[in-house]
Amino acid sequence: MNGSVVEHSVRLPCDAAAAWRMIVDARRAQAWWGRLEADITHVAQELTVATGTSSVYRLWVETILPERVLAFTSAYLGVSPVTAVRFDVLGSGPVLLRVSETLESADPATVHQARRLWQHRLDRLVASLPGAPPAPGETDDGLADITVRRTLDRPGWRPLHRAVLSEWLPLSGPAWPPRWFYVIDSEGPRPFPVVRWRTHFDDLIALGIEAVPGCPPTEAEVAVAATATALELRVRHTGWAALDLDAETREVLRDRFLATWRHTLQRAVHA
Repeated sequence: MNGSVVEHSVRLPCDAAAAWRMIVDARRAQAWWGRLEADITHVAQELTVATGTSSVYRLWVETILPERVLAFTSAYLGVSPVTAVRFDVLGSGPVLLRVSETLESADPATVHQARRLWQHRLDRLVASLPGAPPAPGETDDGLADITVRRTLDRPGWRPLHRAVLSEWLPLSGPAWPPRWFYVIDSEGPRPFPVVRWRTHFDDLIALGIEAVPGCPPTEAEVAVAATATALELRVRHTGWAALDLDAETREVLRDRFLATWRHTLQRAVHA
C-alpha cells in the first residue's frame, strides 16, 4: 500500500511475551487499545476493535510472527479508506514496541491525527502495565491538560488588552465579552460557545468553553508574564476528562484545541 506512513515507538518495561499479550489478548488490549471482538490468533482472521461507543475498526489479519510481528489492514466503521498497520516487538526485555500505519491520505490533519492517536494508545499501554507511574500532568484517565507557552520579543506590549485581543485570539461575538471561540483545522473554522469570561486587569483571561453540548465546560486560562526584555504568553486548558465522549473522540477533540492554541500563540508573535 502506498501513502503516508506514521510511526510511533515506546519502550516497555517487560519481556517480549508480555508485550505480545498486551496486543493480541482481548482482555489486556481493552486497557489501552479498545474492545477486541476476540483474541488475535491467526492469519486471515477478521474481527473488530471498538475504541469507543461510536468508534469501531474492522481488522483483517495479514501476518503473525508470535512475539515479534503483527500486521493487519484496518478500516474505520468497516468501510474505506483502508490502512495497513504493523506492530513490531523488538528486543527481549525491556522491549521496544513500534507501530506503523500506512494511510491512503496525505492530508496533514489526517496524518497528524493518526500519529497522535497511536501516541495516546501507546501511552495508555505503558500506563496499564503493572507498577507504571502516572505521567506528569495527566488526569486520572491518562489525558493530559493542554499547556502551551510562547515567548514574545515585545516588551511593553499588552496582548490581553481588549483593544488588541481580537487581533490574535480566535474569538467573536456581537458584544463584549465574546460569545465564540474558534477551532480552525482541515474542517474549517468551528465555533464553540464561551459560557464564562473573567479577566484580571491585562495579565489574565479565564474562559469556560463548551467543547461538547451538555457536558461541563472546559476551562482555559491565558496569562501573560512580563520581563524587561520580553513577554511570555501561557495557556492552560483543562477539563477534558469530564467530557462524555469515548476516549478516542475526546483525544481527537483535545488535540484539535491544542493545535489551535499553538497556532494562536504563533499569531500573537505577528499581531
